[in-house]
Amino acid sequence: MFRRDYLMRQIEQLTVVLHRILFNKEHIPIEDAQRQLDEVSRHLLGLNIRSLQSLSSKDILELLSYQGSIDTAKALVISDMFVGQGNLLLQHEEDGEAYWAYLKSLDLLLHVSLSDEVEPEDEVNQEIALRLVQSLELLKGWRIPEEIQKLLFLHYEKQGNYAKVEDVLFHYMEDHPEKSEILERGLIFYEKLLGAQDEQLKAGNFSREEVLEGLTIMKQKMLL
Repeated sequence: MFRRDYLMRQIEQLTVVLHRILFNKEHIPIEDAQRQLDEVSRHLLGLNIRSLQSLSSKDILELLSYQGSIDTAKALVISDMFVGQGNLLLQHEEDGEAYWAYLKSLDLLLHVSLSDEVEPEDEVNQEIALRLVQSLELLKGWRIPEEIQKLLFLHYEKQGNYAKVEDVLFHYMEDHPEKSEILERGLIFYEKLLGAQDEQLKAGNFSREEVLEGLTIMKQKMLL
């Protein structure tokens, strides 16, 4: 409870200006909104938002780390900031640039989720989950790159959300039918679930019948 209260206080303190920008973006010139977003970005990491977006998510998290611990509150605020940037660009019909901003938000969230210090039972997971749903909704209709699909697979597997793992797996196979390594990863996934208890599978919105069916599909596809 203490950690969650601290996290929420941090997020609240860091998003005062950001929220003002997002709530008023329709009523202020894009140049002013962009300048204010850059001010928030510089406050967090000393870079304007486009410079920050050009960094890899690993580099961003490294800049947010102190003595091996990631400042997850700032990481979540930065993901919000990328969404804000995307919304601003979309409002001014810069769809392509908006796509990359939304994608950056999703990529950063997944890297935070998959970091060693974040476990499925951690309070921060609730905050990550809310933002992941938002980012995926914003990206609906756009292509999710291969590397991010792989991260989504690992994220849902770590969370024990087996139904979502299977969704990502089959979408990946549909988008990249030539990639044989995903079949091997899928085979390992289903074989691992053979040893899971029924309660564990149910918690992951899955069943033993689905495990066996998925395992059969993977083996059949590997023979093709």
